[in-house]
Amino acid sequence: MGQKDILLFVSILQHQNHDLDRGVKLKDFEILSKDCAQLYIADYGTSAVVRISGRATFVSSVPFKRLMNTLIDRGCEKFTLDLSDCQLMDSTFLGVLVGLSRKFVDSVGSILLFNPSDQVKDMFDNLGILDLFGSVNSLCVESDLITPVPQDGVTNKSELAKNSLTAHKSLMDVNRENEIKFKEVALFLEENLKASLKGGAAD
Repeated sequence: MGQKDILLFVSILQHQNHDLDRGVKLKDFEILSKDCAQLYIADYGTSAVVRISGRATFVSSVPFKRLMNTLIDRGCEKFTLDLSDCQLMDSTFLGVLVGLSRKFVDSVGSILLFNPSDQVKDMFDNLGILDLFGSVNSLCVESDLITPVPQDGVTNKSELAKNSLTAHKSLMDVNRENEIKFKEVALFLEENLKASLKGGAAD
């Protein structure tokens, strides 16, 4: 299985039940890479609403993580994720969320979920991470305050692999079931990342 294949496999692992040795097709990777989430932000200073529209895949997780870290560095502490239009969330994106939630363990900060679909909620629940996030039943955001986040720069494979590896290690730290589930995936990503860095391949 090539690096592109494993990145796609990691992305669809949770919601399509692929086995590690079954593999995936390159054309599927290309489709998924193009069909990633659009992010929107309403920044209120110490709080923010982030709308995730579409497919929250490993490709989307990198700009999402950058956005969240930028807001946190500015002093934003409370986030509401509007998941009304989020079609699915893969394991890498979920792992990024877990990693971000750890930043608020000893603070007043929080990440709240608004209106996730049953499918998305099941993805959280299946990995045992739903309890790490609060929820809100209503959300009022002025339409003129929410703006699309520019999709700046195409992430290279090495960055995608590094981000995915970190995300899955975060999931593995949550419980034993995740450790078993993602052990081989993490090893594969780690080996491919080392090979990529050694060869200076950053495409």
